[in-house]
Amino acid sequence: MATSYDEIFLSFKDNITDSDILLLSEELQTETMIALMKKAINRCGRICNGVDLSDRDDELLTFNVDVPDDFIEIITEWMTVFWLKPYLNNTENFRNILNTKDFSFFSPANLLEKISNTYKNTYKHARSLTNEYSYIHADMTRLT
Repeated sequence: MATSYDEIFLSFKDNITDSDILLLSEELQTETMIALMKKAINRCGRICNGVDLSDRDDELLTFNVDVPDDFIEIITEWMTVFWLKPYLNNTENFRNILNTKDFSFFSPANLLEKISNTYKNTYKHARSLTNEYSYIHADMTRLT
């Protein structure tokens, strides 16, 4: 049975609370999520073998294979990492840090630190899920 991109996109949207993405047209939302999904697949696809994620149709928005739930979780976690990265690397955050003199609780420096910590934690979680999957589904017969 094939897996629809919608399953992955809905799972991804559950991970984030970005109202800006919802303001985009349906077509731009889809393009954005496909781009994030492709990056995620490139990151974890070679490690988590057992499912051929290159067997997909970007026009019909479906994989031609059944993608297991645990693999969907890994993909969406990596999508979240790649979604967060531009927020971390936003030059406006750096300008705010360099120009502010009052580092209060709501300061731009504090915001950047929180974004950075969120990114690091999400990255570690995605990496952990990827490692766990590869250990569980490893082909040990080739090691002998």
